Amino acid sequence: MENVMQTNLEQFTEIIRALPPEDFDRVREVFNEEEKARRRKEKSSGWQIERYKKARKWLNENGEKYMNQWVCLEGDELIAHGEDGLEVHRIAKEAGIEIPFVHRIVPEVDWGGW
Repeated sequence: MENVMQTNLEQFTEIIRALPPEDFDRVREVFNEEEKARRRKEKSSGWQIERYKKARKWLNENGEKYMNQWVCLEGDELIAHGEDGLEVHRIAKEAGIEIPFVHRIVPEVDWGGW
């Protein structure tokens, strides 16, 4: 089986080297996308929980400064904020955040009773 794989890899390498630049760039994009997907799978749920805890702490400490705005956080780092949630999300994606944590900060309502 290893011999077949080696031959296929050599053939694949030759094909890649013969590609025109625009196709070579597209192959590079595909490999980059695959690498990102692999990294996402490797991240444990513990990492995601820690990221969320940091974001909640940031919101508790800084939320009043951004009242009635949308914020995007990466852990405890503010990535973007503003009145347009879609714009905040777009900025986060452009900054390379794969899954943006976007939250609208609104005043808490006291439901203390009648």
